[in-house]
Amino acid sequence: MPRRLRTAIYSVASVVFISKILGFVRGMVIAHKFGTSAEYDFYLIAVMLPALASGVLGYACYYQFVPFLTRKAEQSGPDDPALFWSSTWSAVNLTLLVSGAITAAIVLIAPYVLTFWDAGWSPEQFDLIVFYCRLTAASVVLSVSEAFMRALLNVKKIYAYPAAGLSLFNLCSIAAIMLLHQHISVGAVAVGMVGGMIVQNLYLAVRLIPSQALRYFKASIVDKESPLFLSVASTLILIELINRSYFMIDRYFAPRLGEGIVSALNYGQVLVQLPESIVGFAIGAVLFPIFARSDDTSDMSRFIAAYRKGITVALLFAVPLAVFFFTNAESLVHIIYHRGAFDEQSVIMTARILRTLVPSIVALFVVSTSIRACYAKGWTRPVLVFAGVFLVTKLAATALLPQWFGYVGISAASSLSHVGFGLGLMGYIVVQWSPHDRNRFLFTLLRLVLAGFLVYLAASVFRRITWPLVEESSHVVMYLALAASALVVFGTYAAVVAMLGFKKYFRDALPWRRSTRQTEQDLPCD
Repeated sequence: MPRRLRTAIYSVASVVFISKILGFVRGMVIAHKFGTSAEYDFYLIAVMLPALASGVLGYACYYQFVPFLTRKAEQSGPDDPALFWSSTWSAVNLTLLVSGAITAAIVLIAPYVLTFWDAGWSPEQFDLIVFYCRLTAASVVLSVSEAFMRALLNVKKIYAYPAAGLSLFNLCSIAAIMLLHQHISVGAVAVGMVGGMIVQNLYLAVRLIPSQALRYFKASIVDKESPLFLSVASTLILIELINRSYFMIDRYFAPRLGEGIVSALNYGQVLVQLPESIVGFAIGAVLFPIFARSDDTSDMSRFIAAYRKGITVALLFAVPLAVFFFTNAESLVHIIYHRGAFDEQSVIMTARILRTLVPSIVALFVVSTSIRACYAKGWTRPVLVFAGVFLVTKLAATALLPQWFGYVGISAASSLSHVGFGLGLMGYIVVQWSPHDRNRFLFTLLRLVLAGFLVYLAASVFRRITWPLVEESSHVVMYLALAASALVVFGTYAAVVAMLGFKKYFRDALPWRRSTRQTEQDLPCD
Protein backbone atom coordinates (compact mmCIF):
# COMPACT_ATOMS: atom_id res chain seq x y z
CA MET A 1 0.00 0.00 0.00
CA PRO A 2 1.52 3.39 -0.98
CA ARG A 3 2.60 5.42 2.01
CA ARG A 4 0.45 8.45 1.17
CA LEU A 5 -2.63 6.28 0.73
CA ARG A 6 -1.93 4.46 3.99
CA THR A 7 -1.32 7.68 5.91
CA ALA A 8 -4.49 9.28 4.53
CA ILE A 9 -6.58 6.29 5.65
CA TYR A 10 -5.05 6.25 9.13
CA SER A 11 -5.44 10.00 9.58
CA VAL A 12 -9.14 9.82 8.72
CA ALA A 13 -9.64 6.70 10.85
CA SER A 14 -7.96 8.37 13.85
CA VAL A 15 -10.11 11.48 13.60
CA VAL A 16 -13.29 9.46 13.07
CA PHE A 17 -12.36 7.22 16.01
CA ILE A 18 -12.29 10.26 18.30
CA SER A 19 -15.60 11.41 16.83
CA LYS A 20 -17.17 8.01 17.43
CA ILE A 21 -15.88 7.88 21.00
CA LEU A 22 -17.72 11.14 21.54
CA GLY A 23 -20.72 9.61 19.78
CA PHE A 24 -20.54 6.73 22.23
CA VAL A 25 -20.48 9.19 25.10
CA ARG A 26 -23.54 10.84 23.59
CA GLY A 27 -25.27 7.45 23.42
CA MET A 28 -24.29 6.68 27.01
CA VAL A 29 -25.67 10.03 28.17
CA ILE A 30 -28.95 9.34 26.36
CA ALA A 31 -29.10 5.83 27.82
CA HIS A 32 -28.42 7.20 31.32
CA LYS A 33 -31.10 9.86 31.09
CA PHE A 34 -33.81 7.99 29.17
CA GLY A 35 -32.92 4.25 29.00
CA THR A 36 -35.42 2.22 26.97
CA SER A 37 -38.34 4.34 28.17
CA ALA A 38 -41.56 4.95 26.28
CA GLU A 39 -40.61 8.63 26.16
CA TYR A 40 -37.44 7.90 24.20
CA ASP A 41 -39.42 5.55 21.96
CA PHE A 42 -41.68 8.52 21.12
CA TYR A 43 -38.67 10.61 20.16
CA LEU A 44 -37.27 7.87 17.91
CA ILE A 45 -40.64 7.57 16.17
CA ALA A 46 -40.78 11.36 15.75
CA VAL A 47 -37.34 11.66 14.21
CA MET A 48 -37.99 8.94 11.60
CA LEU A 49 -38.95 11.21 8.71
CA PRO A 50 -36.19 13.81 9.24
CA ALA A 51 -33.61 11.07 9.85
CA LEU A 52 -34.66 9.23 6.72
CA ALA A 53 -34.67 12.35 4.54
CA SER A 54 -31.37 13.71 5.90
CA GLY A 55 -29.68 10.31 5.60
CA VAL A 56 -30.95 9.71 2.07
CA LEU A 57 -30.16 13.19 0.74
CA GLY A 58 -26.90 13.53 2.66
CA TYR A 59 -25.41 10.29 1.38
CA ALA A 60 -26.83 10.71 -2.13
CA CYS A 61 -25.40 14.22 -2.24
CA TYR A 62 -21.95 13.00 -1.20
CA TYR A 63 -22.01 10.10 -3.68
CA GLN A 64 -23.17 12.46 -6.44
CA PHE A 65 -20.76 15.30 -5.78
CA VAL A 66 -17.47 13.39 -5.42
CA PRO A 67 -17.42 12.17 -9.07
CA PHE A 68 -19.09 15.39 -10.26
CA LEU A 69 -16.59 17.70 -8.54
CA THR A 70 -13.66 15.45 -9.50
CA ARG A 71 -14.61 15.85 -13.15
CA LYS A 72 -15.07 19.62 -12.79
CA ALA A 73 -11.69 19.96 -11.06
CA GLU A 74 -9.96 18.03 -13.85
CA GLN A 75 -11.65 20.20 -16.49
CA SER A 76 -10.84 23.55 -14.86
CA GLY A 77 -7.41 22.73 -13.48
CA PRO A 78 -6.01 24.00 -10.18
CA ASP A 79 -5.45 27.58 -11.38
CA ASP A 80 -8.92 28.53 -12.60
CA PRO A 81 -11.41 28.71 -9.70
CA ALA A 82 -13.71 30.93 -11.76
CA LEU A 83 -14.25 28.16 -14.33
CA PHE A 84 -14.71 25.56 -11.60
CA TRP A 85 -17.36 27.49 -9.69
CA SER A 86 -19.17 28.80 -12.77
CA SER A 87 -19.95 25.21 -13.74
CA THR A 88 -20.67 24.07 -10.17
CA TRP A 89 -22.99 26.61 -8.54
CA SER A 90 -26.06 25.57 -10.56
CA ALA A 91 -25.82 22.02 -9.22
CA VAL A 92 -25.22 23.25 -5.67
CA ASN A 93 -28.16 25.68 -5.76
CA LEU A 94 -30.47 23.06 -7.24
CA THR A 95 -29.50 20.56 -4.53
CA LEU A 96 -30.09 23.05 -1.72
CA LEU A 97 -33.43 24.10 -3.22
CA VAL A 98 -34.65 20.50 -3.36
CA SER A 99 -33.53 19.82 0.22
CA GLY A 100 -35.29 22.99 1.41
CA ALA A 101 -38.50 21.92 -0.30
CA ILE A 102 -38.32 18.50 1.35
CA THR A 103 -37.76 20.14 4.74
CA ALA A 104 -40.89 22.25 4.25
CA ALA A 105 -42.85 19.19 3.12
CA ILE A 106 -41.93 17.27 6.29
CA VAL A 107 -43.12 20.15 8.44
CA LEU A 108 -46.45 20.21 6.61
CA ILE A 109 -47.22 16.50 6.28
CA ALA A 110 -45.86 15.25 9.63
CA PRO A 111 -49.29 15.06 11.40
CA TYR A 112 -50.74 12.99 8.56
CA VAL A 113 -47.84 10.61 7.89
CA LEU A 114 -47.07 9.82 11.53
CA THR A 115 -50.56 8.43 12.09
CA PHE A 116 -49.38 5.37 10.14
CA TRP A 117 -47.17 4.43 13.12
CA ASP A 118 -49.85 5.22 15.72
CA ALA A 119 -49.68 2.57 18.46
CA GLY A 120 -52.51 3.95 20.58
CA TRP A 121 -50.92 7.27 21.59
CA SER A 122 -52.87 9.89 23.50
CA PRO A 123 -53.51 13.25 21.75
CA GLU A 124 -50.84 14.89 23.93
CA GLN A 125 -48.28 12.23 23.03
CA PHE A 126 -49.08 12.53 19.33
CA ASP A 127 -48.75 16.33 19.42
CA LEU A 128 -45.35 15.98 21.09
CA ILE A 129 -44.19 13.50 18.44
CA VAL A 130 -45.26 15.88 15.66
CA PHE A 131 -43.45 18.77 17.35
CA TYR A 132 -40.17 16.82 17.58
CA CYS A 133 -40.54 15.77 13.96
CA ARG A 134 -40.95 19.36 12.80
CA LEU A 135 -38.08 20.60 14.95
CA THR A 136 -35.62 18.05 13.58
CA ALA A 137 -36.71 18.62 9.97
CA ALA A 138 -34.00 21.29 9.76
CA SER A 139 -31.48 18.44 9.71
CA VAL A 140 -32.36 17.77 6.06
CA VAL A 141 -30.90 21.00 4.68
CA LEU A 142 -28.02 20.87 7.14
CA SER A 143 -27.03 17.32 6.18
CA VAL A 144 -27.07 18.18 2.46
CA SER A 145 -24.87 21.26 2.87
CA GLU A 146 -22.48 19.27 5.09
CA ALA A 147 -22.28 16.47 2.51
CA PHE A 148 -21.47 18.91 -0.31
CA MET A 149 -18.72 20.63 1.67
CA ARG A 150 -17.24 17.30 2.78
CA ALA A 151 -17.27 16.02 -0.82
CA LEU A 152 -15.51 19.17 -2.04
CA LEU A 153 -12.83 18.91 0.63
CA ASN A 154 -12.28 15.22 -0.16
CA VAL A 155 -11.88 16.02 -3.86
CA LYS A 156 -9.30 18.63 -2.82
CA LYS A 157 -7.55 15.74 -0.98
CA ILE A 158 -8.45 17.07 2.46
CA TYR A 159 -9.74 14.11 4.47
CA ALA A 160 -9.17 14.42 8.21
CA TYR A 161 -10.51 17.98 8.63
CA PRO A 162 -14.08 17.28 7.42
CA ALA A 163 -14.12 14.00 9.35
CA ALA A 164 -13.44 15.99 12.54
CA GLY A 165 -16.70 17.89 12.08
CA LEU A 166 -18.56 14.98 13.64
CA SER A 167 -16.66 15.57 16.89
CA LEU A 168 -18.07 19.08 17.09
CA PHE A 169 -21.55 17.74 16.41
CA ASN A 170 -21.27 15.22 19.25
CA LEU A 171 -19.83 17.75 21.70
CA CYS A 172 -22.69 20.18 21.04
CA SER A 173 -25.25 17.40 21.30
CA ILE A 174 -23.84 16.12 24.61
CA ALA A 175 -23.80 19.63 26.05
CA ALA A 176 -27.43 20.24 25.04
CA ILE A 177 -28.62 16.98 26.58
CA MET A 178 -26.76 17.57 29.84
CA LEU A 179 -27.97 21.15 30.17
CA LEU A 180 -31.56 20.83 28.96
CA HIS A 181 -32.84 17.32 29.74
CA GLN A 182 -34.35 18.36 33.08
CA HIS A 183 -36.25 21.20 31.41
CA ILE A 184 -37.45 19.75 28.08
CA SER A 185 -36.83 16.00 28.53
CA VAL A 186 -36.03 14.22 25.23
CA GLY A 187 -36.46 17.54 23.46
CA ALA A 188 -32.86 18.14 24.54
CA VAL A 189 -31.77 15.39 22.14
CA ALA A 190 -33.53 17.18 19.27
CA VAL A 191 -32.03 20.56 20.16
CA GLY A 192 -28.58 19.00 20.43
CA MET A 193 -28.94 17.35 17.05
CA VAL A 194 -29.94 20.50 15.16
CA GLY A 195 -27.51 22.76 17.04
CA GLY A 196 -24.65 20.33 16.52
CA MET A 197 -25.29 20.17 12.78
CA ILE A 198 -25.27 23.97 12.53
CA VAL A 199 -21.87 24.12 14.26
CA GLN A 200 -20.57 21.31 12.03
CA ASN A 201 -21.59 23.21 8.88
CA LEU A 202 -19.94 26.42 10.07
CA TYR A 203 -16.75 24.48 10.82
CA LEU A 204 -16.58 23.09 7.27
CA ALA A 205 -17.43 26.46 5.73
CA VAL A 206 -14.39 28.03 7.40
CA ARG A 207 -12.06 25.62 5.58
CA LEU A 208 -13.68 26.50 2.24
CA ILE A 209 -13.02 30.23 2.52
CA PRO A 210 -9.78 29.99 0.45
CA SER A 211 -11.70 28.31 -2.39
CA GLN A 212 -13.29 31.70 -3.24
CA ALA A 213 -16.71 30.08 -3.63
CA LEU A 214 -18.65 33.22 -2.67
CA ARG A 215 -16.54 35.41 -4.93
CA TYR A 216 -17.66 33.39 -7.94
CA PHE A 217 -21.22 32.80 -6.75
CA LYS A 218 -23.69 32.31 -9.58
CA ALA A 219 -27.42 32.68 -8.86
CA SER A 220 -28.53 30.00 -11.30
CA ILE A 221 -30.35 26.73 -10.80
CA VAL A 222 -30.44 25.12 -14.24
CA ASP A 223 -27.75 24.74 -16.88
CA LYS A 224 -27.06 22.34 -19.76
CA GLU A 225 -25.84 19.63 -17.39
CA SER A 226 -28.87 19.80 -15.10
CA PRO A 227 -30.91 17.02 -16.81
CA LEU A 228 -28.05 14.51 -16.48
CA PHE A 229 -27.30 15.71 -12.95
CA LEU A 230 -30.93 15.24 -11.92
CA SER A 231 -31.14 11.84 -13.59
CA VAL A 232 -28.13 10.49 -11.70
CA ALA A 233 -29.22 12.20 -8.48
CA SER A 234 -32.71 10.70 -8.71
CA THR A 235 -31.28 7.20 -9.00
CA LEU A 236 -28.93 7.77 -6.06
CA ILE A 237 -31.75 9.19 -3.93
CA LEU A 238 -33.96 6.22 -4.72
CA ILE A 239 -31.16 3.81 -3.79
CA GLU A 240 -30.46 5.59 -0.51
CA LEU A 241 -34.18 5.83 0.22
CA ILE A 242 -34.44 2.06 -0.11
CA ASN A 243 -31.29 1.40 1.93
CA ARG A 244 -32.39 3.69 4.75
CA SER A 245 -35.96 2.49 4.97
CA TYR A 246 -34.96 -0.45 7.16
CA PHE A 247 -35.33 1.44 10.43
CA MET A 248 -38.82 2.62 9.41
CA ILE A 249 -39.82 -0.99 8.89
CA ASP A 250 -38.34 -1.82 12.30
CA ARG A 251 -40.26 0.99 13.98
CA TYR A 252 -43.51 -0.13 12.39
CA PHE A 253 -43.29 -3.69 13.74
CA ALA A 254 -41.28 -3.21 16.97
CA PRO A 255 -43.83 -1.23 19.09
CA ARG A 256 -46.29 -4.09 18.65
CA LEU A 257 -43.84 -6.51 20.29
CA GLY A 258 -43.41 -4.61 23.55
CA GLU A 259 -42.16 -1.45 25.21
CA GLY A 260 -38.48 -0.57 24.82
CA ILE A 261 -37.81 -2.69 21.73
CA VAL A 262 -37.49 0.36 19.46
CA SER A 263 -34.87 1.81 21.82
CA ALA A 264 -33.02 -1.51 22.17
CA LEU A 265 -32.87 -1.86 18.39
CA ASN A 266 -31.46 1.65 18.16
CA TYR A 267 -28.75 0.99 20.78
CA GLY A 268 -27.78 -2.28 19.09
CA GLN A 269 -27.58 -0.69 15.65
CA VAL A 270 -25.34 2.08 16.99
CA LEU A 271 -22.86 -0.52 18.26
CA VAL A 272 -22.93 -2.58 15.06
CA GLN A 273 -22.40 0.44 12.82
CA LEU A 274 -19.46 1.72 14.86
CA PRO A 275 -16.62 -0.35 13.25
CA GLU A 276 -17.66 0.44 9.68
CA SER A 277 -18.29 4.08 10.51
CA ILE A 278 -14.64 4.40 11.60
CA VAL A 279 -12.50 2.07 9.48
CA GLY A 280 -14.94 1.60 6.60
CA PHE A 281 -15.59 5.33 6.41
CA ALA A 282 -11.85 6.05 6.28
CA ILE A 283 -11.21 3.48 3.55
CA GLY A 284 -14.20 4.67 1.53
CA ALA A 285 -13.39 8.37 1.88
CA VAL A 286 -9.87 7.84 0.51
CA LEU A 287 -10.71 5.25 -2.17
CA PHE A 288 -13.81 6.98 -3.60
CA PRO A 289 -11.82 9.71 -5.39
CA ILE A 290 -9.46 6.99 -6.71
CA PHE A 291 -12.42 5.04 -8.07
CA ALA A 292 -13.77 8.27 -9.60
CA ARG A 293 -10.42 8.94 -11.33
CA SER A 294 -10.41 5.43 -12.84
CA ASP A 295 -13.89 5.53 -14.35
CA ASP A 296 -12.90 4.59 -17.90
CA THR A 297 -12.24 1.14 -19.35
CA SER A 298 -8.52 1.75 -19.87
CA ASP A 299 -8.10 2.20 -16.13
CA MET A 300 -9.82 -1.09 -15.20
CA SER A 301 -6.62 -2.62 -13.86
CA ARG A 302 -6.21 0.30 -11.46
CA PHE A 303 -9.84 -0.03 -10.41
CA ILE A 304 -9.48 -3.78 -9.77
CA ALA A 305 -6.33 -3.26 -7.72
CA ALA A 306 -7.95 -0.52 -5.63
CA TYR A 307 -11.14 -2.52 -5.03
CA ARG A 308 -9.34 -5.77 -4.21
CA LYS A 309 -7.02 -4.01 -1.78
CA GLY A 310 -9.89 -2.05 -0.20
CA ILE A 311 -12.12 -5.09 0.36
CA THR A 312 -9.27 -7.24 1.67
CA VAL A 313 -8.09 -4.63 4.17
CA ALA A 314 -11.70 -3.90 5.20
CA LEU A 315 -12.39 -7.57 5.88
CA LEU A 316 -9.13 -8.00 7.76
CA PHE A 317 -10.60 -5.51 10.23
CA ALA A 318 -14.26 -6.57 10.01
CA VAL A 319 -13.97 -10.33 10.57
CA PRO A 320 -12.25 -10.28 14.00
CA LEU A 321 -14.44 -7.37 15.11
CA ALA A 322 -17.55 -9.39 14.24
CA VAL A 323 -16.26 -12.37 16.23
CA PHE A 324 -15.42 -10.11 19.19
CA PHE A 325 -18.86 -8.45 19.18
CA PHE A 326 -20.69 -11.77 18.87
CA THR A 327 -18.87 -13.54 21.70
CA ASN A 328 -18.93 -10.51 24.05
CA ALA A 329 -22.35 -8.97 23.34
CA GLU A 330 -23.55 -8.99 26.96
CA SER A 331 -20.31 -7.55 28.32
CA LEU A 332 -20.19 -4.77 25.72
CA VAL A 333 -23.77 -3.67 26.36
CA HIS A 334 -23.32 -3.92 30.13
CA ILE A 335 -20.15 -1.81 30.19
CA ILE A 336 -21.31 0.83 27.74
CA TYR A 337 -24.96 1.34 28.67
CA HIS A 338 -25.74 -0.20 32.08
CA ARG A 339 -26.31 2.87 34.23
CA GLY A 340 -29.19 5.12 35.25
CA ALA A 341 -32.45 4.20 33.52
CA PHE A 342 -30.75 1.47 31.46
CA ASP A 343 -31.52 -1.49 33.74
CA GLU A 344 -30.68 -5.21 33.59
CA GLN A 345 -33.69 -5.97 31.41
CA SER A 346 -32.48 -3.35 28.93
CA VAL A 347 -29.05 -5.03 28.90
CA ILE A 348 -30.54 -8.45 28.13
CA MET A 349 -32.81 -7.11 25.39
CA THR A 350 -30.09 -5.03 23.70
CA ALA A 351 -27.47 -7.82 23.91
CA ARG A 352 -29.79 -10.31 22.20
CA ILE A 353 -30.45 -7.82 19.42
CA LEU A 354 -26.75 -6.98 19.10
CA ARG A 355 -25.78 -10.63 18.64
CA THR A 356 -28.23 -11.12 15.76
CA LEU A 357 -27.00 -7.89 14.13
CA VAL A 358 -23.33 -8.97 14.14
CA PRO A 359 -23.29 -10.35 10.54
CA SER A 360 -24.10 -6.79 9.47
CA ILE A 361 -20.66 -5.67 10.69
CA VAL A 362 -18.93 -7.59 7.90
CA ALA A 363 -21.67 -6.82 5.39
CA LEU A 364 -21.52 -3.05 5.99
CA PHE A 365 -17.77 -3.01 5.31
CA VAL A 366 -18.37 -4.73 1.97
CA VAL A 367 -21.31 -2.46 1.08
CA SER A 368 -19.39 0.71 1.99
CA THR A 369 -16.52 -0.02 -0.42
CA SER A 370 -18.61 -1.71 -3.12
CA ILE A 371 -21.25 0.98 -3.40
CA ARG A 372 -18.59 3.67 -3.88
CA ALA A 373 -16.91 1.54 -6.54
CA CYS A 374 -20.22 1.09 -8.38
CA TYR A 375 -21.09 4.79 -8.26
CA ALA A 376 -17.64 5.76 -9.53
CA LYS A 377 -18.01 3.38 -12.51
CA GLY A 378 -21.54 4.61 -13.25
CA TRP A 379 -23.17 1.30 -12.25
CA THR A 380 -26.14 2.88 -10.49
CA ARG A 381 -28.91 0.72 -11.97
CA PRO A 382 -27.53 -2.59 -10.65
CA VAL A 383 -27.20 -0.98 -7.22
CA LEU A 384 -30.83 0.12 -7.45
CA VAL A 385 -31.95 -3.40 -8.40
CA PHE A 386 -30.06 -5.03 -5.52
CA ALA A 387 -31.33 -2.39 -3.08
CA GLY A 388 -34.93 -3.01 -4.14
CA VAL A 389 -34.63 -6.80 -3.94
CA PHE A 390 -33.21 -6.72 -0.43
CA LEU A 391 -35.70 -4.10 0.77
CA VAL A 392 -38.44 -6.58 -0.12
CA THR A 393 -36.39 -9.27 1.64
CA LYS A 394 -36.13 -7.07 4.74
CA LEU A 395 -39.86 -6.32 4.77
CA ALA A 396 -40.89 -9.95 4.35
CA ALA A 397 -38.35 -11.23 6.89
CA THR A 398 -39.34 -8.59 9.46
CA ALA A 399 -42.98 -9.60 9.12
CA LEU A 400 -42.27 -13.34 9.38
CA LEU A 401 -39.24 -13.95 11.62
CA PRO A 402 -40.67 -12.39 14.84
CA GLN A 403 -43.44 -15.00 14.72
CA TRP A 404 -40.81 -17.66 15.48
CA PHE A 405 -37.99 -15.75 17.19
CA GLY A 406 -39.71 -12.81 18.88
CA TYR A 407 -38.21 -9.33 18.71
CA VAL A 408 -34.76 -10.62 17.67
CA GLY A 409 -36.38 -11.64 14.40
CA ILE A 410 -36.40 -7.94 13.49
CA SER A 411 -32.63 -7.61 13.86
CA ALA A 412 -32.08 -10.98 12.15
CA ALA A 413 -34.04 -9.66 9.15
CA SER A 414 -31.70 -6.66 8.96
CA SER A 415 -28.63 -8.90 9.02
CA LEU A 416 -30.07 -11.14 6.31
CA SER A 417 -30.73 -8.17 4.03
CA HIS A 418 -27.36 -6.49 4.68
CA VAL A 419 -25.43 -9.68 3.93
CA GLY A 420 -27.42 -10.29 0.75
CA PHE A 421 -26.94 -6.71 -0.43
CA GLY A 422 -23.18 -6.82 0.20
CA LEU A 423 -22.75 -10.15 -1.60
CA GLY A 424 -24.87 -8.92 -4.51
CA LEU A 425 -22.82 -5.76 -5.03
CA MET A 426 -19.50 -7.55 -4.66
CA GLY A 427 -20.60 -10.30 -7.03
CA TYR A 428 -21.68 -7.79 -9.68
CA ILE A 429 -18.31 -6.02 -9.52
CA VAL A 430 -16.19 -9.16 -9.54
CA VAL A 431 -18.05 -10.77 -12.43
CA GLN A 432 -16.74 -7.93 -14.66
CA TRP A 433 -13.16 -9.08 -14.09
CA SER A 434 -11.01 -11.61 -15.91
CA PRO A 435 -11.15 -15.23 -14.64
CA HIS A 436 -7.64 -14.88 -13.21
CA ASP A 437 -8.47 -11.75 -11.18
CA ARG A 438 -11.80 -13.21 -10.09
CA ASN A 439 -10.37 -16.53 -8.89
CA ARG A 440 -7.56 -14.77 -7.06
CA PHE A 441 -10.06 -12.56 -5.23
CA LEU A 442 -12.39 -15.44 -4.33
CA PHE A 443 -9.47 -17.43 -2.93
CA THR A 444 -8.66 -14.45 -0.71
CA LEU A 445 -12.25 -14.35 0.58
CA LEU A 446 -12.27 -18.07 1.34
CA ARG A 447 -9.11 -17.76 3.43
CA LEU A 448 -10.63 -14.88 5.40
CA VAL A 449 -13.79 -16.90 6.10
CA LEU A 450 -11.67 -19.82 7.31
CA ALA A 451 -9.68 -17.50 9.57
CA GLY A 452 -12.87 -16.08 11.05
CA PHE A 453 -14.27 -19.55 11.79
CA LEU A 454 -11.09 -20.67 13.57
CA VAL A 455 -10.99 -17.51 15.66
CA TYR A 456 -14.66 -17.92 16.57
CA LEU A 457 -13.93 -21.39 17.95
CA ALA A 458 -11.08 -20.05 20.09
CA ALA A 459 -13.14 -17.08 21.32
CA SER A 460 -16.14 -19.27 22.18
CA VAL A 461 -14.01 -21.61 24.28
CA PHE A 462 -12.46 -18.66 26.11
CA ARG A 463 -15.89 -17.10 26.69
CA ARG A 464 -17.34 -20.34 28.04
CA ILE A 465 -14.51 -20.59 30.56
CA THR A 466 -14.49 -16.96 31.76
CA TRP A 467 -18.16 -15.83 31.61
CA PRO A 468 -19.33 -17.71 34.75
CA LEU A 469 -16.53 -15.97 36.65
CA VAL A 470 -17.45 -12.42 35.59
CA GLU A 471 -21.23 -12.57 35.03
CA GLU A 472 -22.07 -11.09 38.44
CA SER A 473 -18.79 -9.21 38.93
CA SER A 474 -17.97 -5.51 39.05
CA HIS A 475 -17.33 -3.32 36.02
CA VAL A 476 -13.58 -3.52 36.65
CA VAL A 477 -13.53 -7.33 36.43
CA MET A 478 -15.74 -7.21 33.34
CA TYR A 479 -13.38 -4.69 31.71
CA LEU A 480 -10.44 -7.01 32.39
CA ALA A 481 -12.29 -10.02 30.99
CA LEU A 482 -13.25 -8.03 27.89
CA ALA A 483 -9.62 -6.96 27.39
CA ALA A 484 -8.47 -10.57 27.75
CA SER A 485 -11.08 -11.66 25.21
CA ALA A 486 -9.85 -8.99 22.80
CA LEU A 487 -6.29 -10.32 23.15
CA VAL A 488 -7.48 -13.86 22.43
CA VAL A 489 -9.57 -12.83 19.41
CA PHE A 490 -7.14 -10.45 17.74
CA GLY A 491 -4.01 -12.37 18.73
CA THR A 492 -5.39 -15.65 17.39
CA TYR A 493 -6.66 -13.90 14.27
CA ALA A 494 -3.29 -12.30 13.55
CA ALA A 495 -1.55 -15.67 13.87
CA VAL A 496 -4.10 -17.46 11.68
CA VAL A 497 -4.15 -14.92 8.85
CA ALA A 498 -0.35 -14.78 8.87
CA MET A 499 -0.26 -18.55 8.36
CA LEU A 500 -2.86 -18.22 5.60
CA GLY A 501 -0.70 -15.79 3.63
CA PHE A 502 -1.93 -12.35 4.73
CA LYS A 503 1.26 -11.28 6.47
CA LYS A 504 2.08 -8.80 3.71
CA TYR A 505 -1.27 -7.06 4.20
CA PHE A 506 -0.57 -6.49 7.89
CA ARG A 507 2.96 -5.37 7.13
CA ASP A 508 1.70 -3.08 4.37
CA ALA A 509 -0.99 -1.60 6.61
CA LEU A 510 1.37 -0.49 9.39
CA PRO A 511 1.12 3.32 9.57
CA TRP A 512 4.84 3.79 10.23
CA ARG A 513 6.11 1.49 7.45
CA ARG A 514 7.86 3.28 4.60
CA SER A 515 6.96 2.34 1.04
CA THR A 516 8.95 2.95 -2.10
CA ARG A 517 5.95 2.33 -4.37
CA GLN A 518 4.30 5.73 -4.69
CA THR A 519 1.67 4.75 -7.23
CA GLU A 520 -0.77 7.14 -5.54
CA GLN A 521 1.43 10.19 -5.10
CA ASP A 522 -1.56 12.34 -5.85
CA LEU A 523 -2.99 11.39 -2.45
CA PRO A 524 -1.64 13.87 0.09
CA CYS A 525 -2.52 14.06 3.75
CA ASP A 526 -4.23 16.94 5.50
